[in-house]
Amino acid sequence: MSPVELGQRGLVTSRYCHHQHGVGRHPFTVHGGPSTFPDAFDQPMSAASTGLRLKPIVVRIDIPASPKKYTSVRAHDAPGGHMTLHTGAMGSWAAARGHRPAGAAIMERRAALEPTLESPREARRLLGLFLQDIGRSDWLDAGQLAISEIVTNGSLHGHTAMELRLIAYEDRAYVEVRDANSALPVQRDYDREATTGRGMALVSAVTAECGVSSLGSAGKVVWFYLDGQTAGSQFEPANAWGQDDADEGQFDPPEHSTDILLASMPATLWLSARQHHDAILRELVLHRAEHEDVDIDLAAADTARTTISNALMSALDEAHAAGRTRPALPDGHPSPLPWVPEHMDLCITVPSDSAGKFADLQDVLDLAEHLAVSGDLLCQPGLPEIIAVRDWACEQVIAQLSGIAPSPWPGTAQERFEVAVHDRTEQGAPWDSGLVVNSDRGVIAADQANRIVAISRPLADLLGWEPPELTGRRVVTVIPPSLREAHVAGFSRHLTTGEAHVLGVPLILPVLCRDGSEVQCHFVVEPAGSAPGRLIYLAWISPVGGSDEPPGDT
Repeated sequence: MSPVELGQRGLVTSRYCHHQHGVGRHPFTVHGGPSTFPDAFDQPMSAASTGLRLKPIVVRIDIPASPKKYTSVRAHDAPGGHMTLHTGAMGSWAAARGHRPAGAAIMERRAALEPTLESPREARRLLGLFLQDIGRSDWLDAGQLAISEIVTNGSLHGHTAMELRLIAYEDRAYVEVRDANSALPVQRDYDREATTGRGMALVSAVTAECGVSSLGSAGKVVWFYLDGQTAGSQFEPANAWGQDDADEGQFDPPEHSTDILLASMPATLWLSARQHHDAILRELVLHRAEHEDVDIDLAAADTARTTISNALMSALDEAHAAGRTRPALPDGHPSPLPWVPEHMDLCITVPSDSAGKFADLQDVLDLAEHLAVSGDLLCQPGLPEIIAVRDWACEQVIAQLSGIAPSPWPGTAQERFEVAVHDRTEQGAPWDSGLVVNSDRGVIAADQANRIVAISRPLADLLGWEPPELTGRRVVTVIPPSLREAHVAGFSRHLTTGEAHVLGVPLILPVLCRDGSEVQCHFVVEPAGSAPGRLIYLAWISPVGGSDEPPGDT
């Protein structure tokens, strides 16, 4: 028998356990009892897996020696429930407690918050009263900004009840928000014009220290310190978990799980789809707050999309560390799209009964896209490829859980993507295309749906089309298949985040002709102003080595 120290809430009611590597069912001995309950752990907390009201304990268990590392032990209770106990800091309540100062607390308060849009205001009010009572009102601005961001994130993305905990020490205040959603917040790299993605960056900018501690399947704790002197902390989830366990993964392995293969996963496209999903789901939550008839399961949808995204990010980290990634676009292109493998088969593990969650993800995003097209959400609808890749991923999970063999991503070189356009652009005001259709230079105009709205005769002749034949089709019609996913990803990222790295930058890229041949061309893309409800972009294009000078400032 080999001893394993466990610091985790729980109640062991069985004398058998197994661990996540599947070695088997082993007898174990529990050491400890009521005397092991620390004062700081004296509050009952519900176990999501069993629904029981349990008190946290610190125990030592003896299990058979094994060459594998026991990172978690699942203890079964009656009748048929289970809970997972973790070794080390990863997933333990003790990990969250480890960020609090060692000194004695002067004052402590707790409050329950519901996942509603009123909760950020209530959290600000409670923190304001708390800081006033401890004589630290000068910390109010930073504290209210930080708590507002965290509780807003919990309301928009956690979809579970939250517990606010405020603790005052002699020289600082500690604030934590706990919820039952195991998905961890990350600091996004979004442009300054983005409508989402700044929450944790703002928290880190105004607090002395902040972080997130995973509680495994029981949820997470997001925390920060205020001390009135230091600000600009660095948000590092891995540091919050503890370095020894930061690479163990974020979620407990399900008791009954299935491995899913997403063959030929388009990583670049999914990463841009994730950004779009962040923005459109945020808007959907705000919309639902004012429309009680919207009946959707946002928690299930978030679980499904987080499962795919977390697996993809982990696989990309491994590929990058192994030197197997490459730029998504040719050398010299200014787009910040991340490096990805040339080919990726993504393996994810999902609970065997989770098909409904992935169907929920499709339903939720379909509703959001419909509302975005109708103008009821403050964001652009997704491009057809963005919608197609999430449908493919969800349908693959659902199909493989039913025993159907994997089917690879079919790619974006399909006729349907050249002609499919959402309807929102039809509602915009007409745009005067005279600048384009009357030009004696190669120029093409497109709108925010990636749809060609005008093309000059010289450029149409170069590509082998008649101008009316191209007008109304999408820009991907003239983009080589090898660059289409990167183009869609970059344009979707621009619509979602406001990033505009390509505009005004001279480029040399291939253009696809109607007969399938490619022509290397000089490019300059620029905004052409906008009409009500429409954004218009111009691309000035001339063949490399042609008689025309490369396009310049227009």
